[in-house]
This record gives sequence, C-alpha cells and structure tokens, in this order.
Amino acid sequence: MTTAAAIALGGWGAASTAFAQSGDASELGEVVVTGSRFGPRVVTDSPTPIDSISADELRKGGGNDLQSLIKVAVPSFSTPRPTAAGVQDFLAPPTMRGLSTGQVLVLVNGKRRHTSADLNTSNQIGRGDVAYDFNAIPTAAIGRLEVLRDGAAAQYGSDAIAGVINIMLDKSLGYTVQGKVGQTSRGDGEHLEVSASGGFAVGDGGVVRITGQYVDHGKTDRARPDTRQQYFGTTAGRPVAPSGNFGSGTGLTPSNGTLDPREASFNRDVWVFGEPDYTNASVFVNAELPLSATVTGYAFGGYNRLEGNSYNFFRRAGQDETVRAINPDGFVPLQEHVIENASAAAGVRGDGLAGFAWDLSTLVGASYSKGSYTGSNNASLGTASPTEFYRGGSEFRQWTTNLDLTREFDVGDDSPLKLALGLEYRKEWYEKKAGEPSSYANGGVPILDGPNAGRPAPVGSQPAPGASPAEAGKFDRNSKAVYAEIEKGFFGDRLTLSGAVRYEDFSDFGSTTNYKVAGRFELFEGLALRGSVGSGFRAPALPQSYFSSSAISFINGQPLSVRLISVNDAIAPLIGAQALDPEKSDNVSVGAVFELGGLTATVDYYRIEIRDRLVISSNFSSTALTNLLAANGFPGINAVAYVTNAVDSTTDGVDVTARYRHELGGWGSMTATLAANFNSTKFDRIAGTPPQLAALGITAPLFDLTQQVRTRSATPKDKIMLNLAWERGPLTVNLTNTRYGEVSQVALTNRTPAQVAALIPGYDVTLVPVSATSPNQDIIQHFGADIITDLEASYRVTETFTVTGGVSNLFNKTPDEQIASTVASVATGTNGADNNGIFPYAYIAPYGTSGRFFYLKAAYRF
Repeated sequence: MTTAAAIALGGWGAASTAFAQSGDASELGEVVVTGSRFGPRVVTDSPTPIDSISADELRKGGGNDLQSLIKVAVPSFSTPRPTAAGVQDFLAPPTMRGLSTGQVLVLVNGKRRHTSADLNTSNQIGRGDVAYDFNAIPTAAIGRLEVLRDGAAAQYGSDAIAGVINIMLDKSLGYTVQGKVGQTSRGDGEHLEVSASGGFAVGDGGVVRITGQYVDHGKTDRARPDTRQQYFGTTAGRPVAPSGNFGSGTGLTPSNGTLDPREASFNRDVWVFGEPDYTNASVFVNAELPLSATVTGYAFGGYNRLEGNSYNFFRRAGQDETVRAINPDGFVPLQEHVIENASAAAGVRGDGLAGFAWDLSTLVGASYSKGSYTGSNNASLGTASPTEFYRGGSEFRQWTTNLDLTREFDVGDDSPLKLALGLEYRKEWYEKKAGEPSSYANGGVPILDGPNAGRPAPVGSQPAPGASPAEAGKFDRNSKAVYAEIEKGFFGDRLTLSGAVRYEDFSDFGSTTNYKVAGRFELFEGLALRGSVGSGFRAPALPQSYFSSSAISFINGQPLSVRLISVNDAIAPLIGAQALDPEKSDNVSVGAVFELGGLTATVDYYRIEIRDRLVISSNFSSTALTNLLAANGFPGINAVAYVTNAVDSTTDGVDVTARYRHELGGWGSMTATLAANFNSTKFDRIAGTPPQLAALGITAPLFDLTQQVRTRSATPKDKIMLNLAWERGPLTVNLTNTRYGEVSQVALTNRTPAQVAALIPGYDVTLVPVSATSPNQDIIQHFGADIITDLEASYRVTETFTVTGGVSNLFNKTPDEQIASTVASVATGTNGADNNGIFPYAYIAPYGTSGRFFYLKAAYRF
C-alpha cells in the first residue's frame, strides 16, 4: 500500500539503530532512513518524496515475485513480462518515473546493491541496460521498502537519476513460517512458495535473523497454433521452401507448392508465450551486535540460485536452421539458465570520533549467469551436430567500501547545524565467458537437403550462437568518491534546508561533480511545501562498454542475424561506434504535503533532463556494409548494432498520493489509499546516421523509430492505484484497483498503402511516413488502458496463525491484441504484428498476459 511520503538524504548506520530502538513505526508515523544521513525521520517531514511500505503491506497481493509486488504498491514503478528474451525473462527489467532500468539505484540496508551480469539485448523494454536481480532477495527477508522518488546521484552516486529503492531487511525477533500456492484460471502458472525465518537474540542487545525461501513457478502459455507451412512444398516434383505466412499450412492462405501430407497431422501447438518456469532458492542473513556502549557491529548478505527455462521461437522443419535428420518436425530451442547472486556486508558504527558519529562498512556482491541450449542444433555441423550446447556466461563483481561521518553543531538556536561527510571506494569486475566450440563454430557442412541444398548453412547453435573466444574477456574499473551533506532548520524548524555535493572519479570515464539542494517550508500546521534541484550522472555499466554477441532478432516477424559490437571492438571504427560517455542529468521537483486528522496527501511535480542517454542503436544492415566488414577481416556479419550515447531527453511527471483512515465504530476501520503517477518523455536530440555508415548508403538514424517509441511509450504514461483496506477484529479485506495507462509500440515498418489498409481496421494506430518520397508507412499501435482488480481476505485464526485467500486480476483482463495476421493481409503480401498469428499480445503488456490468478497463503508466527 503506497502512502504519502518524503525525505531528504539516506543511510543505514546509526539511523537504523535509532529506528530499531524507537519502537513500532506506527507510534511515530512512517519513519524512514533513506535519503538522509542524519537519522530517521517521519516521511512527511522530508523535503523530497518517498514511499514507505511495510513488509505486511508489500505482501498484500498475489504477486509472485518482488517486482510484481512493488509495481502494485508504487505507481511510478513498472515492470514488463518479457517472453523469449533469454535471461531477461527472469530479470523482467523494471522502470521508474518513466525512465529506464539502469537509471534506478537499488540499496539493501542503505548500501549499494550489485547489478546483474547481463546486458539486455532483446528487442523489449530495457534494451541496452543492465538490471538488478530482484529475485535474489527473498520477500520473506524484507522488513520494509523505501522508495525515494527523486534524483539522488549527489548522495548515492551513479544510477540514482530516477530514484532509489532501499530494501530494509527484517531484524525482528521471533520465528515465521509462510507458504503460498496458486495457479491461473487456465490451470497453468502453478506457484509454490515456502519460507522460514528466525530472529534470535545474541549477546547484550544483538540480533541475528536468518531467512530461507524456495519458489517453484510453472510456465504460462497464451500462444496460438502455428498455422504456417511447416515442411517443404513440392513443385514439379522438386522441393520448394515453405511459406512463412499465416494460414499457409492449413489452407487458409496459399502455400508454396503442394503441401506435404504431414501438414495435416502436425501438432501446431508448439509455441510458448507467457511466464517462464523456474525454481529459486535463496537465503539471507541480517545481524547486528553492540560491541561496547558506543560501538555496534553489523553484517548482512545472502545467496540465491535460480534455475529457469526460456522458450524461444520455433524453428520449422523447412527452415535452413533445422537439421532435418535430427529434428524432422522442427524444434523449439530451450534455453536453460542458471543465475546466482551472492553478497556479504560488514561494518561497525559508533560515536565519539572527534565529536562525529561514524560508520565504516565494506560490501562485496557478485552475480553470475550461464546458459545452455537443449533440443537444438548447429546446422553448419550437419548430422554430427550436438543437440545440447553450453552457450557461455557472464559474471559481475562489485566491492564497495564507505566511511560516513555525521555531527551536529550548536549554532545558538533551537535547531542544530547538521553535517555529514563521507568517502567511498568501489571496484568492479566484469567477465564474459565463451561457450563450448560447437555452439559458435562454423563446421563447414552445407545445407543437406531441400531447395537450398549445397548452400552455406547458418552458423552456430539455435536460437543464437554461443559466445566465441573473441567475444569473451575480463574487464575492471574503480571509482573514488568524496561527498558532503548539510542540513539546518530555521524558524522553529518550520523551514528545513539541506544540500549535498559529491565528487566522483572513475578510472575509465574521468571525474564528475554533482549537487543537490532541497527544502521544506511549513506554511501552517498540516500544510507544507517542498522541493529540490540537483544534477546527476550515470556511468556506463561495464557490460555496456564491453559486451558483444551474435544473435537472431525477429524484426517484423522475420529472423535477422545481428552482431552487437562493443565500442571497444576492432569493428567499432568502421561503423562509427565511439567510446561511451556518462549520462548527465538535471532534476527539479516541487510539491506539497497536507495532513489533517486521518488524511495525509502529497503531490509532487518533477522534471528530469538527461543528456547522452545510453541506448542500443538501430540495427544497421546492407550488402555494402557486409562487404566492407568482410574486406576488413570480419566475414559473415549481416547486421550490426552497438551501445551509444544517442539521445537527449526530458521527462515531466507528477506523483500524487493520499491516504485516509476512518474508524467505523463496531464495524472496524477502513483505510483508503490513492496513489498515481503521470509522466511524459520527449526527445531533445537524436543523433544522425554515423558518417561511416552514411557513406555506404545507409540512411537509418542512429536511434530509429522502433527504439524511440519503445523508450518513450512502452511503459504506461499514467498509472493510478486505489486500495481499500477494511479491518474488523481478526478479518482483513483488501481491494485494489490499478489502472494501467496506454502503452505503444512500433508494430510494423515500411508497409505499402494496400497492406496498411488491410492491417489497421479495428486497431488504434498512428501512421508515420517512411520518407518524403515513399508512399509506405510505419505503423505504431496503441494499447488501451485497463483497470486490474485484486481482492484478498485474511483471517487471523489465532494470535500466531493467519490464513489468506485472494485473486489477482479478478475479472481476467487481458491486453488489447496485436495487429493480427489475416487472410486479407496475406493477400496484400504481409503478416500482422502477432508473429504470423501466434502471439496475440505484445511484450510490453504492463500487467502481463496470464489473466486471473488464484492463491492461498498461510503464515505462522511464534
């Protein structure tokens, strides 16, 4: 449940100790430590906005992972449901305040969390970014969540452009055992979740809490039958390639040649479109122990291992990618992923260091992912091809050490001058690991049969070649930072002013200095104004600088072999790829806080200007480009893309929160919470075609329309949540309605007038001319807003045992369907945007595509 909030500048150290000793937060109002190094404060007393969410409130709902729970609780936070996106199926890259995944910083207990090891190269939300792995942290280990909705790079460093998510771990005493089971109304997506946690006293006032959690989640599937022609047709007794059009294998639309008799008996339910299946085991520890009257030691960390399956696009029997002697009826390449995370933090904090309170900490974290293919083949190895391949992996490690100092100075009035100083050293390592040779090798065996027999076969395992030794490597960097913060109250603390400045020097990008100034003024009791202004930065992640790969991207339903080039690759100068620069931002936020009786409300406007945004470029391809690369020793590359600082943008938005609690006499109490986010992004600059590519006759912009729309409009421009929580005795009922606003994507490109006329009737679209001289058009499809209703009821059977039942997406809403392939569209020479009639929904669906989900939960606390 989202509530009114605000804060100033953040830390775990002594602040969390004060919170722990102060008793239950309900006695003080909502107390947070994020956003200020000067101890905990009630959220409405802060000059910048934050959402404070207790663990119980966070878990009120049917979300099956942490991100799903956050997106219902925090309107400015959104997360997609990727499909066939490899490791991104399990990371589900989130966005906040209309910005990208990498512009959000995640902390645990106020300390910087390591990111995942993988660059998102899929043609889906978060493309070109590196996400945090929220699945690594068991929800049962969380004490509360604090979401700072303001730029905070001057306080926390790189990435904190959109805001900060601080996951505060539980450190309470006692034991809890919890369980959850559920499935969709379609009978799939089976979910099992069990956890056990225990907090026990250690020494004089110390505590250690250990949490273990296991999740087993089954896939959901909303794909439709594949009606395309699967096998070679025959013409005059000779084989011909099968048609890839919707209906061409079932008689709806023309086939290529006479259909193979096997078309009639082929099982066309061969695709999977929905949530992946996975298991995830995790353990976390949170501990602190007073070492003396003035010094406390603390430690926290954990480990998780996720094993999951990502279902890729089906390869038909008649495609050149298929070795028919091995897969006579085609195959679905199954990606098997293993993702592991480990972290450990330790520190001591105390008082009396030359009058300063101090906190010295060090934290190491690592993320490792590896992948394999099963049920696959490498066509260039012919019948000797294996069907299982290790495709390679990646590893990211981070070591961060901080020294924080805080002190209050008496300046002769009722409000002391508060000063904080700090130092940070961070070291990062990134390694890209090669796959086994058969996953990337060109075996030299030509296509064995069919109309293309004797021609060169596609190289590498399917769905994409493994990482070659040329794409592997080890890289590292370090950064050093010094920072300071100051805060002072005036006029009996009616006016609070704070400021922060941070200087940071990166070994690979040089130095940057950023600032932030914030203030809050209480006009009268119950009404205050607040605001902030500051600058920010985001250093390119190591994978953004050094990742390279070969992959198959499906553009307009057709496979395209794309090489993603590192800007440090020898190919980079040939195509105009330049060394990356950090993103730079300017943030402004103004708002108001209102409190009266049981009502608390806030409204905050923000404006975020970002220069040199990091994105993956358009896919560039032409015969001239392929020939140029081959002439320079890089044969077999049909298309290229690379990470680049291609865009400047401005995002404007408004956050609104309101909460009202009312006692109903003998009928219990009702709490109503309204929270909303409205945002809009425009591009101030889009870089033109690099001259090296323009010289080859390539006219595609560096950041094309597909990428532009994905960045600007693939997440909701507005999201509104209304929660009603009724409590009477042991019974609690929660009803949440979440309205997800319109989202958009480029559905199809370069379609003729006849094709457009056949495709768009009945759909909400915008048409964009391809050029001033062409009658063809690109089609942007808009998907309408939806209200998703979640209902949950909990009953406290005893003081220690609670049972809960609920339904997510009560009315079984599904998103608008993509522009469909039809007989009429095929007659004009085009399929729709639904992957030839197979995928009814878009990847960008903000609440997923699985529909209604039923669940039961139980919790025993003692």
